[in-house]
Amino acid sequence: MNKIRCAFITGIMLLGMRVANAQINPSTFLSPSTQGATSTNFYFARPNDLTILVDVVGFVQRPGRYEIASSIDLVNLMSLAGGPTPDGDLSTVTIIRIMEKDASTTRKKIQIDLEDLSTVKQEELRLAPGDLVLVNKTNWSSFRDNFGVIGSIATLGLAITQYILVQQR
Repeated sequence: MNKIRCAFITGIMLLGMRVANAQINPSTFLSPSTQGATSTNFYFARPNDLTILVDVVGFVQRPGRYEIASSIDLVNLMSLAGGPTPDGDLSTVTIIRIMEKDASTTRKKIQIDLEDLSTVKQEELRLAPGDLVLVNKTNWSSFRDNFGVIGSIATLGLAITQYILVQQR
């Protein structure tokens, strides 16, 4: 009887840990400047350089708002941000750019594969003021997290089943 309760409690604890790990933590996904908290600002320019502000969010080592020299491109910005986290996917980097034309504002999404630079045009790597650079999560890490949740649910289901069987005896 005590073994069943222990298995049941362990199953619940495992499920709670797996679900918590599978969720995207906003503090690791969004830069603090986009959350309204104290901003994390980085400055990379020489004195008297023309600078632009860009935000780097997603699965990078140092997300935040970057004030960079206008000559810095996306590849260099990724280096300044410390590169991707182990779950970051450089093959699906997205630049969201706000375009203003004739008193209307639109957003343009630019998908770039930084793992295969031979497919990328040099002008696609240029950054514009106000760009938001998003580094997505790898498909493998998403699968891994989902599989962990399913495994925890199965463990919990097994513990409940065993508990019910013992209660029926």
